[in-house]
Amino acid sequence: MSDHADPTATSSSVLALAEELRTSFLHKPFGIIKFWGFGLVRPNDQSFELVSIHADGDRLDLTFVHESRTGLAGVISLWKPEGLEPAPEGIGQGLAIRSAARLKMDENEAALEGDQFRIKTSRGEGVWPIQDRPALVLAQ
Repeated sequence: MSDHADPTATSSSVLALAEELRTSFLHKPFGIIKFWGFGLVRPNDQSFELVSIHADGDRLDLTFVHESRTGLAGVISLWKPEGLEPAPEGIGQGLAIRSAARLKMDENEAALEGDQFRIKTSRGEGVWPIQDRPALVLAQ
């Protein structure tokens, strides 16, 4: 018996999270995308909706499109995601995923570094404290 996990096996927690998202948030609009509180798009400048949710190993891929159905689809990927909850009070209606090891959307990427996260965007790179903020927020 090998002591290495099958890299193609999807964890039951990621599968459960994917199913919960499909049930609660598929085809719902959102215009706020935040990685640990860092806004990736101007809040509600555009409106998007999730059209597909796919679990692959320890990664969850959330495919979204512009509400108008024009343009190309985007993907938000989360590695080791855990904990689905409502978006934080004061942000808007939507959802939050409490924790993740890493998140990626287009050229934007954020990863845990202890009690901080490092984010890289087209505008630069930095490290900020998590301060009990969820890993991902999608809200309107």
